[in-house]
Amino acid sequence: MSRPDAIAGAALGEEIIRPVYFGFLDFPNEPVRANTSGKTLTVTGSGDADLDGFTFDGLPGDLVSVSPLRNSEGGSDTVQVQLSAAIDLDNDMLNEIGDRSNWQGRLFRLWCMVRDKDGVQQGAIIELYTGYMIDLSIAATPGNQILTVEVEGYIDAFAPASNRSYLDQADFDAGDLSAQAALGSANGTSGNTIVNNTGSGGSGDGPDSPTNTFAF
Repeated sequence: MSRPDAIAGAALGEEIIRPVYFGFLDFPNEPVRANTSGKTLTVTGSGDADLDGFTFDGLPGDLVSVSPLRNSEGGSDTVQVQLSAAIDLDNDMLNEIGDRSNWQGRLFRLWCMVRDKDGVQQGAIIELYTGYMIDLSIAATPGNQILTVEVEGYIDAFAPASNRSYLDQADFDAGDLSAQAALGSANGTSGNTIVNNTGSGGSGDGPDSPTNTFAF
């Protein structure tokens, strides 16, 4: 994600702004380029090879939905993008989508153009998100089609979850027995036996008291 330049940043503080979002879905034979201005736009002079010289079909903003973008040092949350009646899903496009190799792991990019209350561009176009498509679905209703795409950031793509926990610590530090000690204590094998109280008297005692159960 790039930062707004000085002009765009100043405009973001205005009471009324009219941002335009640009999206690129890299299908190999039917790439989708669209923007939310409602008008078809050709971008020039941005310095971005995925923007300059390309025409982005104009869509009303209310037909495009993007989930919140959350980025951190460890990567970003999965982003969900919905295009409602956004593209003409002809047979060629349906065949393109039907083959997972045509979109799974392929590029998705999102940018934003800041505009003032009169619709005049302020500053350079801002890169918001770059990721890879991991899932795609189509929901069709009479007179309407919704294309939903789920996207993961590039860090997630190259650094999948390890599925590790503290129980694996000994694999990295042979002297670290914390996992063994914790399991032994919980299961009553370390000398600190866990006793289920079923006697009378005292808080939590009595035949109706719950049994302490530990499962690992």
